[in-house]
Amino acid sequence: MFGNINITGILLDLDDTLVDSRSSWKQGFQETFMHYLNDRKHNFDLEEIYLEYTKLVAKKHEMSRASEWSDMLAQTGLSEIIKKYIQIEINISNAWSIFEKTWKKNIELFSDTNEILKSLNEKYKLGLVTNGLSEHQRFKIEKFELEKYFKCILISEEVGFQKPDIQIFNKAAEKLNLKVEDMLHIGDNPSHDVIGANKAGMFSCWLKRPGHWYKEIKDVEPNYIISNLLELENLKK
Repeated sequence: MFGNINITGILLDLDDTLVDSRSSWKQGFQETFMHYLNDRKHNFDLEEIYLEYTKLVAKKHEMSRASEWSDMLAQTGLSEIIKKYIQIEINISNAWSIFEKTWKKNIELFSDTNEILKSLNEKYKLGLVTNGLSEHQRFKIEKFELEKYFKCILISEEVGFQKPDIQIFNKAAEKLNLKVEDMLHIGDNPSHDVIGANKAGMFSCWLKRPGHWYKEIKDVEPNYIISNLLELENLKK
């Protein structure tokens, strides 16, 4: 694995790398939207409305310059979308309860996650590095019993900085007692995972699963590109 490169430690992202967060989040939105639609006849394209919702929330985060994911902004976006299409005011607390209960119920590991983690754990020191709220990320980690694979778990809200800040990568290297130049980071978001790892001096691997959202970024080059985690077994430099 990895040709002649001396990799001793591997960091992995959580959302949409190990855990299919995007699909469960979409289910949460659609379940909530349909609840308030309440059997009204419609010809809405829920895929398009969901895409509009994600863009709206992303814009709110950008305008707020929030350094972390904000449930409050996601809730506000949900309320605005429902008001726009269904033309009703909602109790956001009740709506978010439906949303959250649905995504937590439906979230799943990708089919390659456990197999690759078992394999990697036999050969490398593993760390989990994820952006997000502690409550959300700890729920996913505990639900799928992922702790057993990792010698360190860093969640941005808990450590005070997030990818692509090199501090979170350096912190992981310190926790694993490894040099950054002997480490590989794997994730689905080039802006966070590839740029961050490259700047930290680590090797980077962009996981482009089928249907991924992120586009290539000019002048940002990962060392590896894969479409599923099992391809790691056959990587060559």
